[in-house]
Amino acid sequence: MLWPDDIDKRFNWPPGRARRLALQGKLPHYRLPDGSLRFEVEEVEALVKHVPVTPDAGAVEARGREGGPR
Repeated sequence: MLWPDDIDKRFNWPPGRARRLALQGKLPHYRLPDGSLRFEVEEVEALVKHVPVTPDAGAVEARGREGGPR
């Protein structure tokens, strides 16, 4: 089981993100009797998904910012 800081480092997240997501109920975790949080890396990895980049992704994002049709 890993500490929140270990999860942040493994996924290259900003410090504190794993803890915040766990406290928001968005990341599976275990709370120990002393109140500290631990994570199983396999459970977290199962929630992280690859999002492929498409050639027109930048155009769609720019259109959304400009308020144009979507």
